[in-house]
Amino acid sequence: MKFTIMSGELADAIGWAAHALPRRPAMPALAGLLLQAGDDGGVEVAAFDYDTSRQARIDVDAPLDPGRVLAPGRVLAGVAKALPRGELVDVHADDCELTIRCGRAEYALPLMPVDDYPSLPPLPDVVGSAAATTFAAAVGQAVSAAGTDDALPMLTGLRVEVSGRDGLIDLAATDRYRMTWRTLEWSPALDAPPLLAAVIPARAVAEVARSLPDGDTVEIGINGYFVSLTCAGRRATVRLLDDQFPAFRDHFNRQDDDAVIAEFDAGVVAKVVRRVAKVAERKTAVRLTFSQHGLQVEAGGGEAGRASELTDCQVEGGPITIGFSPAFLGEALATFTGRVQMRMTGPTRPVLMRAPGDNSYQHIIQPLRLGS
Repeated sequence: MKFTIMSGELADAIGWAAHALPRRPAMPALAGLLLQAGDDGGVEVAAFDYDTSRQARIDVDAPLDPGRVLAPGRVLAGVAKALPRGELVDVHADDCELTIRCGRAEYALPLMPVDDYPSLPPLPDVVGSAAATTFAAAVGQAVSAAGTDDALPMLTGLRVEVSGRDGLIDLAATDRYRMTWRTLEWSPALDAPPLLAAVIPARAVAEVARSLPDGDTVEIGINGYFVSLTCAGRRATVRLLDDQFPAFRDHFNRQDDDAVIAEFDAGVVAKVVRRVAKVAERKTAVRLTFSQHGLQVEAGGGEAGRASELTDCQVEGGPITIGFSPAFLGEALATFTGRVQMRMTGPTRPVLMRAPGDNSYQHIIQPLRLGS
């Protein structure tokens, strides 16, 4: 195998694929990055850990010799990242080594048995597409409520429901203490099913979505085993979880006429919570008091001291004092830009958060019970 490429293109492709390298490979071959040079003037870099695959394609202008090799993944990624940008790189592989030359530098990496590498999963049929930037932002908001306990895999997943009828994707996640629901527009394929649902590992799909090129369109494919995301020469598959997920819509559709509604700047209050929480003892709440005077944020009172800060807030109803985990509240606020509304019906009942006049993203957070 032999080809010439710009160093930045090589580093970007290898770096993107290398995110799928497993930390503890189930077999030695999975620690490698697969490089394939084809007759069509393209080079593909791939990684796979049986749950997630990533493939990056690079178009090469210079003549190349087709081939397929497996190189030590993390070493190759480190070498590619270290190459100076804007330089031509010659890549050559024989039966034993992968040689990389850039300027006066030369690297020779021992090859791994390519025949030991498992077949990459085929891409599911495309069911639709969406703007990559919008999709990535929506996934980032939705997965903020996903659990991290692998003993409860259903709660580590992102529920995805795609509709070929109304042109909407619904994303939902929950860890029992928080729940999110995000809706975004998409363009269903002509043969897309009326409704298709799946549960995807939240962390895996969020990592892929974050790394999608800005300004492009992402094509989404789903079958009974994988979801795929394809965007600007980047392709990824993520193995689905069991299709079990709590019913989530009913939690967001409650109408409480006696609710206290508070509206404030999410970024400002997030900073206040971070400052006040410096004196909060482990696993204790920050206390938020909403009144006509504004929002009073308090924490502490024990050996670590206490803190209090008043910030601007518009309140309908109240007053009400309610407690939250500072970490959960901070993560929820970070998913909003600009102003946010909190709808509260009691100090121990779930609180609904959303942007004023916008129901496309909603976040429920469970308060902590405050001591007397």
